[in-house]
Amino acid sequence: MVNVFAYIHRIFLRRQLRFDVLTSFFVLQIITAISIMFYMYSANKETLIDFSDKMMEDLSDTKIDTINNHFKGAQNSVALGSYLINRPQDVDISNKKLVEYMIGTVKQYPYLESVFIGIETGRFMQVKILGEGSTYRSLTTKLLPKNATIAVRVLDRGENRKEETWYYLNQEGKVLEQEKLPDFEITFDHRVREWYNKSMQMEAQIWTDIYIFSTSKLPGVATAHPLQDEKGKYIGAIGADIPLVSLSGILKNNSVKGLAIIINKKGEVIAHPTEKTTAKVVNTAETQLVTLEDLGDKVSFHGYRNFVSTQQHRFIFDYDNRQYIATYKEFDQSFFKNWIFTVITPMDVFIGKVKTTQEKCLLISLSILFLSIFVVALIAHRIAKPINALADQANRITNFDLSEVDEVKSGILEIQKLQSSISRMRHSLSSFGKFVPKALVRKLIDKGIDVKVGGKMKNVTLLFTDIAGFTTISETYPADKLMNHLSDYFDEMTQIIIDQTGTVDKYIGDAIMSFWGAPGNDKDHALHACKAALLCQRRLLDLNRKWGFEKKPILFTRMGLHTGDVIVGNLGSTERLNYTAIGDSVNLAARLEGVNKNYGSCIIISQATYKQIQDYAVVRPLDVVAVKGKNEGIKIFELIALQNTDPLLLPTNEQLKFAEQFARGFTLYLEQRWDEAIEAFKDMQLRYPEDMPCALYIERCEAYKKTPPGADWDGVNHLHSK
Repeated sequence: MVNVFAYIHRIFLRRQLRFDVLTSFFVLQIITAISIMFYMYSANKETLIDFSDKMMEDLSDTKIDTINNHFKGAQNSVALGSYLINRPQDVDISNKKLVEYMIGTVKQYPYLESVFIGIETGRFMQVKILGEGSTYRSLTTKLLPKNATIAVRVLDRGENRKEETWYYLNQEGKVLEQEKLPDFEITFDHRVREWYNKSMQMEAQIWTDIYIFSTSKLPGVATAHPLQDEKGKYIGAIGADIPLVSLSGILKNNSVKGLAIIINKKGEVIAHPTEKTTAKVVNTAETQLVTLEDLGDKVSFHGYRNFVSTQQHRFIFDYDNRQYIATYKEFDQSFFKNWIFTVITPMDVFIGKVKTTQEKCLLISLSILFLSIFVVALIAHRIAKPINALADQANRITNFDLSEVDEVKSGILEIQKLQSSISRMRHSLSSFGKFVPKALVRKLIDKGIDVKVGGKMKNVTLLFTDIAGFTTISETYPADKLMNHLSDYFDEMTQIIIDQTGTVDKYIGDAIMSFWGAPGNDKDHALHACKAALLCQRRLLDLNRKWGFEKKPILFTRMGLHTGDVIVGNLGSTERLNYTAIGDSVNLAARLEGVNKNYGSCIIISQATYKQIQDYAVVRPLDVVAVKGKNEGIKIFELIALQNTDPLLLPTNEQLKFAEQFARGFTLYLEQRWDEAIEAFKDMQLRYPEDMPCALYIERCEAYKKTPPGADWDGVNHLHSK
């Protein structure tokens, strides 16, 4: 026993300075925390409740006022619009003032779904703002003109006719296109809708119950105002839709970190900050709101049950070992009866916001810390600042940021040694980093991937690049200048690949191997790879103009892309690793780069890659090839441009027409319609005399006319060189 105590005594006498610092702070923090928490929960509970009640009451009033202003704005605008219509024939797209009013209204109130007018004769007109990616009404797979921002719907339902036309306008109100729907698609009749019948029957402006909008299929409410002709006869109604989803944005932005929901007295959800749809269609016509219980929101449902049972509008309740504050405030009955704005917030949110409690707790903390301030102040000043600075340096090195920093100055020997070690480590890693892609190391660190031999199967998109005629350039240009020139080229291409989330695998002479989809997951890896390829070619055009002026060699790059499964991971030995991808897909991507030589193209993508980007890609089919070492043929394409992505990569009209015409000729070729194919390619050759594939296919078709292929011809071109 004596020996044990002696051993402990020796350790205590030889303790490190860190032990004294951590022990002192630990004891002081425990004493301070216990004292503060005891005082807060014993002395300030009543203050907390009053303070939180006031904040939540203010929040409820503010949100309700905001929502009411939504409804009042729509209501007033609709009422104002009713003065523009005195005759049924006023409701027409040729009525410029009326159309300008309707367009102005939906622009002024972005939360409106649409503004519409219905006449007893069956005439209906509606104006709505088009969202991004909007399509034609009958051709739902075809996008509208990119400048179309407004839609005007005109519907006539007479006794013997049924006609519906959609007009698509640009921002200035000019009609770009119009679309007339076929009879079988015309099912809408405003005269059976609630907003129309209710406003006509009551002869006053009304608000509807929640229903599903006919165009967007969103749940919402509508306001409508009856229309009178010059003799006072009611001829129709004008109205506007407000989708419930527009209220979600108001509910999201809270000064209090609680959940704000709009419900009715049945516990049904009218608007929710995170749920996009709060209503569903029942029996094809009726709508049914979801309940709090349907959403699985246990806390809100528990609070609602307390509200129903107690009829208290503000109360505190417990659920799952936590306390919550709930406020229930009814809406203005002039708009919507039975709507209730509710806010439920955990009690913990308000603990740190009680100013009086904070001040008293601070005084207690200062009193406790005062006894040890001289000891702690000296240690904190001498250790905390340099240690924090060293920790920052270490964190920067961890993130592979190896830039020079000011060294920490300290009289403590341990800190001096640590600074020296960190500086040597930074310089060593800086030298090492010139041989390893820093971006790849950062990705591996961020993903927590162990740096050890091994890999896993992943679906990726691979890109191989190669400079055409580089051997000739290297023989005629000084070696030192060529290395600097190639380095500038690699810098530009690599930065574009990295910006498009790609991973640079390696540089192979003048070639670059890179891939997308690893180490991090990227569901759009094919699209990002194709964007990178096009941006590299675009940047190379600018660089070649600059290099030509500087009398440096012009570099033309060929690229091959393929999407497929590969084994990706760390390959090598325990002494030296390379994060790379291996597999048949890698070889195919490399082969496709070389295939460019046969067609005079710059970027070739495989059919697998095309399938991933076909909604964006502008391509022309080049051939069905079996690369060297393969018997099975694959379809390859030349990538020309990308739609609906980067504005720099959008196709011109000429490119679109070129791709379409070439695809037609290629189809005729595959169908063995040699004369028609020759005619199509010769027609293109007149406009594009230097296009190598046109000449190639004319030559092939002429040859097949003389010597037709067998019945089992599959169009595959077997390549015998890389």
